[in-house]
Amino acid sequence: MPANPDTIFESRDLNSLDLETLDLECRGLHKQFAGQSAVADVSFGIPSGSFFSILGPSGCGKTTLLRMLAGFLEPDSGDIRIKGQSMLGIPPNKRPLNMVFQHLALFPMMSVEDNIAYGLKRRGADKAEIRHRVGDVLERVGLPDVGKRKPDALSGGQKQRIAIARCLVLEPAVLLLDEPLGALDLKLREQMKVELKQLQQTFGTTFVYITHDQSEALVMSDQVAVMNQGRFEQVGSPQTLYYQPATPFVAGFVGDSNRLQGTLQREGLVRIPSGQEFSARAAGSEVASVGKAVSLFVRPESITPFLPGTSAQADNLLEVQIDTLLFDGANSRISVSGMHGGPELTVRLPQTPEYARLREGDRLHIGWMADQALYFAAEPT
Repeated sequence: MPANPDTIFESRDLNSLDLETLDLECRGLHKQFAGQSAVADVSFGIPSGSFFSILGPSGCGKTTLLRMLAGFLEPDSGDIRIKGQSMLGIPPNKRPLNMVFQHLALFPMMSVEDNIAYGLKRRGADKAEIRHRVGDVLERVGLPDVGKRKPDALSGGQKQRIAIARCLVLEPAVLLLDEPLGALDLKLREQMKVELKQLQQTFGTTFVYITHDQSEALVMSDQVAVMNQGRFEQVGSPQTLYYQPATPFVAGFVGDSNRLQGTLQREGLVRIPSGQEFSARAAGSEVASVGKAVSLFVRPESITPFLPGTSAQADNLLEVQIDTLLFDGANSRISVSGMHGGPELTVRLPQTPEYARLREGDRLHIGWMADQALYFAAEPT
């Protein structure tokens, strides 16, 4: 069974945790290149059987962190422990972990069975044990009949499962996955997100998943660390990151959000400068000073469009005009701007027939509740 998400801690909590429950623990990791910090004071602990994702944009330091975990880089300072044992100075092939790369690196001239058995043979396992463990892992990844095939005879999703099986047959304490779905087409990627989560639960192995794709992280993970400029901005469950972001970066990076700049008039009220006088009621997620600049975040799906002739009720109401209609099936949206120069916003359209008749240039009201918007002190420019 996956670990309880509430038992995964940031650095401030590690001292209070029974460290014997951790498969992977990092304390105060630092790494610099040419005097620039790629990873700066990163600490976290992952209990056994968890699916833990590190999510961030390109250049945030997540690949450097992964390479330190795998042993391809040594940290400048800090410690990495697997099952309580420090990994400092231990080469990659001696660490109790395995790694799945984006391009899989299956041996094309070997059969599927031989690909999976490769690591066991290098360890010196006997033939009977190899045969048993390869057969067992093929059953558990749902591909019991492909052992004699070559990798090129498999679909993209099957290759992914074989690459994971080749690692899991070695029974690692931790499996590292470096954006393994990046080379797949969109439909297969969506399918593999579900399958990867199911595989992790089947094997009970701790997965550490590196990605820039927030959907992958949110769908599969017990916990997600959002990384920015070499540091963890926030570590939490997908629900916590989405509904209770701790920083402006997390609010803007996880999910989609409209970001408006304004001034805090008083606690819970943000004035948005525009041609149309507008002050938004919102929930403050951190201390911000009255009269100072703030950033207000409200998600497209939190905004309700009210059709003409319907009763419009919400804490925040705006009369708007549709500038652009973006049809995308269930994800259809409209871009609107307030009348008389009001703010520009993106709004998710409900999937009911009356909204399908909206057209560019139409006027309507939109609204959202105060607790569906968050403001933060504006970041320095």
